[in-house]
Amino acid sequence: MRLSTLTRSTILGSLTLVLAVPALAADNLSPQSVLNMSLQDLTNLEVTSVSKKAEKANEAAAAIFVITQEDIKRSGATNIPDVLRMAPGIDVAQAGAHDWAVTARGFNNQFANKLLVLIDGRTVYNPLFSGVFWQMQDTLLEDIDRIEVIRGPGATQWGANAVNGVINIITKNAKDTEGGLASASAGNLVRTQNGIRYGIKTGNDSYARVYAKYDDDAPEFNVGPGRSGDGWHKDQAGFRSDSKLSNQDSLTFQGDAYKSTESERHVYPQLTAPFSFVNPDNIDGSGANILARWTRNISPVSSTSTQFYLDNAQYKAPYLSYNATTADFDFQHTWTGWDRNEIVWGVGYRLIEDHNGATFLSSLTPAERSMNLYSAFLQDKFTLHPDDLFLTLGSKVENNAFTGYEIQPSARLSWLISNTQMAWSSVSRAVHTPGRSTSDTQFILADLPPGVIFGPGPTQVTVVGNPNLNSEELIAYELGYRIQPTKSISLDLATFYNDYSKIFLAQTGAGTVLAGPVLFLPESAQNINSAYSDGFELSTKIDATQNWQLSGSFSYLNLHIANPAVNVEFTAIGTQPKDTFNIRSTYLFPHGIEMTNSLYYVNGFAVGDISGYYRFDTKLSYEIMKNMEVSLVGQNLLQPQHKEFESFLYQSPVEVGRSVYANMTFKF
Repeated sequence: MRLSTLTRSTILGSLTLVLAVPALAADNLSPQSVLNMSLQDLTNLEVTSVSKKAEKANEAAAAIFVITQEDIKRSGATNIPDVLRMAPGIDVAQAGAHDWAVTARGFNNQFANKLLVLIDGRTVYNPLFSGVFWQMQDTLLEDIDRIEVIRGPGATQWGANAVNGVINIITKNAKDTEGGLASASAGNLVRTQNGIRYGIKTGNDSYARVYAKYDDDAPEFNVGPGRSGDGWHKDQAGFRSDSKLSNQDSLTFQGDAYKSTESERHVYPQLTAPFSFVNPDNIDGSGANILARWTRNISPVSSTSTQFYLDNAQYKAPYLSYNATTADFDFQHTWTGWDRNEIVWGVGYRLIEDHNGATFLSSLTPAERSMNLYSAFLQDKFTLHPDDLFLTLGSKVENNAFTGYEIQPSARLSWLISNTQMAWSSVSRAVHTPGRSTSDTQFILADLPPGVIFGPGPTQVTVVGNPNLNSEELIAYELGYRIQPTKSISLDLATFYNDYSKIFLAQTGAGTVLAGPVLFLPESAQNINSAYSDGFELSTKIDATQNWQLSGSFSYLNLHIANPAVNVEFTAIGTQPKDTFNIRSTYLFPHGIEMTNSLYYVNGFAVGDISGYYRFDTKLSYEIMKNMEVSLVGQNLLQPQHKEFESFLYQSPVEVGRSVYANMTFKF
């Protein structure tokens, strides 16, 4: 990628600003660190996503990265996908004002289906595509406690579709959000983003909070001149209560409801010249969920967790109409009463009922379907040598509506070399199961001019479901090493080799029909593709001084797909960067002024016309008084606009623009 003189100068100036900050600081700063979490605090963070039980992040036998509330606050991000940009090995690409593609270790597309995403234990992927509609998944960012990001399979604990990674978004206990918070932002692309939350003590050891937020975002930009016409707005509200019922029992009860309206300029296929037409549309989305979790500490060595949630999601676009309701039950028991064994086991049941309306481009047969998922898992952590060598064996067994039984085992070895060094390795099997979009769909993908495929007339390409698909399979091998050579520096290295088989690939099937001048060409998914990938992710954190913190990462991915053609989810399966890095700097000046600078680099796309790009974000905040802060945020400052991803289905090409907004946050 060749950069203009202005861009090179801007990057150099940005890095100079980051590195020159200490020289600008006054000598009379308080000796007490104002970076709320020191490096030692971060390495002692407890996580639950790797083994489904609490363990220190730096001792977890997986490639895990934790994004804390402080990281979120300092990033200046206004949505969850932008927050995830700082995690190594996670590819985040924005395709419009309300569209993101997010995945781990490759295979990114509009319906990326190899990444499992949870919010407080609730699976949030769309059951139609097994991917995430990120514009529908949100919460008040100030209420997030941490985001645990795992690269690599998590199927033994979480089940199918946790193939390349798991993102677990964990919100704060209501006990930690007493009082009020109000936040308001306004800018050129973030036209307005307002949020309010209030928490109270409801009993002797019971707390509750409610929140509401409103977002209104301006359209992004066309590849040529002008705006893309894809603005959107969203309303969301929710609550959470946490109660300690006794010395043994605690109960969490929470829920959310949202409504979204998206504008979009779609390009639809037609069988006459020019074989497509442009139409401005509105897309309506809505949903609600409710979750209850009962945790019981039976004894110091035995505990259980019982969780149930209901989730309804609706999405209505001119080319797609669905309504899906999910009921999910999960029970887990942890036992640590033996000297050399820590056992975690559990069972689960999920029922998904969907109702899909036919449109002029798509239909599902049957239009309504009930899908059952039964699961059980067992995991045992063996102590091979006291205090430093551990072997974790486990497996998840599932029975789903499409392929029946699936077994997903894993083995993880962890070696605590010293108090500051740890090495780990793992081998895992994970699967991505078929869904409604691959088994039951009929979708008109494109109408092509005469002669593009064959025949004297136009060709209509239609994707047709295949009910006889097997699951896609992954065998993953991982090796990692962590070290903290000094109290102020930590390094985390993860390497991997992934072997994929039975990947869904759209192939011309039976049923080709020539009706007059029109050739109707059906394509259906077949388990005929394969791939392998290797790479590494290196991340570091540095407490440069008590008032200056640096962090960054570099990720390399070599993904080789046997046939990098169009897959059944209608998009190229090779759309991911080969190498990425980011560097972030936070510094506290005197008098409550804080600055965070972030530089991101993404490069090496194998498919499409996306060029490598730099992204520079900055946030300057000032604490006016103890409970009031104002800030100025700039995003994508190096270029007026740039392209991050190929167009989504029927979407006009969109580029992401430069954004500047101001924010005020008040606690009361």
